[in-house]
Amino acid sequence: YLQGFWFRRVPGLGSTVFAGRAALGLADGFPRSAVNPQGQLETVEDLPASERFFAGGDTTVRGFALDRLGTEATLNADGFPTGGNAMVVLNAEIRTPHVKGVGLVGFVDAGNVFLRAGDVNLGELRAAAGLGLRYRSPLGPLRLDIGFKLDRRDLTRGTERRAVYHLSLGQAF
Repeated sequence: YLQGFWFRRVPGLGSTVFAGRAALGLADGFPRSAVNPQGQLETVEDLPASERFFAGGDTTVRGFALDRLGTEATLNADGFPTGGNAMVVLNAEIRTPHVKGVGLVGFVDAGNVFLRAGDVNLGELRAAAGLGLRYRSPLGPLRLDIGFKLDRRDLTRGTERRAVYHLSLGQAF
């Protein structure tokens, strides 16, 4: 898992800051023994679910609910995630200065989860854009974001929701 961050003041806009992040996760399973549904011992090389990558939510791609971002190979027909061996996430934010403890953020996020590391395809990244409100609370930055999918898809149970709300503490990245 590798990620990089970039923070720069926007020239001519006072204390307004551009914040960016790029994250790449790649993994491969080790051969291990497992019992199949017929009760037979076999060798598998996939990653256990707890070690797979998941994306979507308030710290990755904010137009999606928690862990609900993925390709057809990493989501079931109802849109529930199974995770994958690779993940790409790109984030960009414009953060305005706080006035009386309140600030605004505009963001664009993109990313996806892929079944295998060799399946990574930047052409399959899903994008979201949105707005956020920041409040400097005594506990830290309180964050309310609304993310809109830029390319909604049809699922067997209906079309994906257009917008997702996130309420959390701390910065997205």
